Amino acid sequence: MTEVILNLKSNAPTQPVDLRQVTPDIFAGKTLNEISHIEIWIGNMKSNIVSIFEITGESSRTPEETTIIVNGELPNSRRIGAKMTTGNIILNGKSGLYVGSEMKGGKIIVNGDVGEWAGIGMKNGVIEVEGNAGNFVGSAYRGTRLGMKGGQIIIKGDSGIELGVWMKGGTIKVMGNVSHSPGTHMLGGSILILGNCQSRVGASMTGGKIVVVGKTEDILAGFQIEEIKDKVKVDDEKISGPFYCYSGDHAEEGKGKIFIHKENNSHLSSYEEYL
Repeated sequence: MTEVILNLKSNAPTQPVDLRQVTPDIFAGKTLNEISHIEIWIGNMKSNIVSIFEITGESSRTPEETTIIVNGELPNSRRIGAKMTTGNIILNGKSGLYVGSEMKGGKIIVNGDVGEWAGIGMKNGVIEVEGNAGNFVGSAYRGTRLGMKGGQIIIKGDSGIELGVWMKGGTIKVMGNVSHSPGTHMLGGSILILGNCQSRVGASMTGGKIVVVGKTEDILAGFQIEEIKDKVKVDDEKISGPFYCYSGDHAEEGKGKIFIHKENNSHLSSYEEYL
């Protein structure tokens, strides 16, 4: 495994920087000089990678043996790791929008926070975020129904609104708290929330599984309680309960499942009379 290291220069631009070319697929087989002259966009102007990064290391002949390490705060970046198929990217610092968009394989580790739309349209691979994530993780582009189809996203901090909208497959795991409307229009896959979730869990979902271990507000009217389960399994992980199990969203003739931890949501005990 070889490493290409991109150290952000001190005079980095404040405009949006499109870094969709920063993937092992594109770096593999190129010399450092060739990598430095790969075109990027800064705002509405064409530039190249060396204009904002100092580049060291060595690229491998194949993308699967290439690791790209990016050092520096890049909250204004866009699309790092877009459509990557293999290899590794390590981002040491805050990252911007669309990290791992339409990702097909490989692994991205973010040692910091990540912006909105991380893993949008993701098909495979792994994204791990050590900090917090913005809104719309693993979701679909506005106006489409092409949400996450596969792979795994792990958020070790908190995440924003509309996590996993139009999600069709794969797994999203959030160790912290999530804002409202996770799993909206969800068709498949799994969402595991270990912290609290504000409200509107699984609105209009027709398939898939959402597990909330922390607290949430009332369940939407389109869901019906089915049973109380001792534990729930997400991929190979077993989570101890007990859990209230709901099905729905029946407003969409849905067959999705929501599991809400019973002991952390005593305000939902009134649903037990329908069992």
